[in-house]
Amino acid sequence: MSIPLLLKDIKNNVMLLLVFIVLMSIYLAVIIFMYNPDGAGALLDMLSLLPATFVSILGLSAIDSGLTGFIAGLFYGFLIYLFPMVYCIILGNRLVAKWVYDGSFGCLLATPNSRIKIIVTQGLYMVLSIFVLFAVLFLVGVGVSGYFFPGMLDTTLFMKLNLSACLMTVTIGLICFFFSCLFNNTKLSLTFGAGIPILFFSLTMLSGLSEQTSFLGKFSLYTVFNSMAIINGETSVVMVCSGFLIISLLLLAAGVGVFSIKRLPV
Repeated sequence: MSIPLLLKDIKNNVMLLLVFIVLMSIYLAVIIFMYNPDGAGALLDMLSLLPATFVSILGLSAIDSGLTGFIAGLFYGFLIYLFPMVYCIILGNRLVAKWVYDGSFGCLLATPNSRIKIIVTQGLYMVLSIFVLFAVLFLVGVGVSGYFFPGMLDTTLFMKLNLSACLMTVTIGLICFFFSCLFNNTKLSLTFGAGIPILFFSLTMLSGLSEQTSFLGKFSLYTVFNSMAIINGETSVVMVCSGFLIISLLLLAAGVGVFSIKRLPV
């Protein structure tokens, strides 16, 4: 890993990361503030005004009465797929394909650093920035919950939920990173790097339409992460995290491998 390059990545992309940290932290804080310890009656009344299909697609058909389950249903459902996916798509293209397309990568290759060292650094920045994002979300969740509803958040369960969502996002991020390494053209990088996560997202949403479309969820990585199943102890967090971790390592290795042997435009 190249420390100077990592610092340059931080400088170039810190505003992007801060935008998503602030945006997602605000959403999380508002959701926690909305929680009613006496029950979710008011929220359920509001949701009843919406079309049942729409509520099902967003994964809001089952709202838990506990604070941890409430956060899992409202934040670690639809929102945790959408916002980090957009972040990964933008960052993945920025880290490699954009540099290659505008010729900036030639300057990097003129340094003493090897091509593998450079691309490994870019991949590690992707992973580290996602961990920073979710670390902040964890601290915000614990802090805001402790302020408004002391003692009501199951911190251990919340940590497992947050870690699972983090590793899911790392996997999505490294899909974007792989296609950014594969293609020299930013259009192709975005077509596949954005297209596949968006396809996963669409399949997950469509799987909630009805029983007839539920099978579509089997073709999406997003359905591996089920926040309510984690809260209710219906799925193994270790298995979920291990699966995402293995896929992430394979994607990172594939990205580094394909970039190390491909021809770059002069």
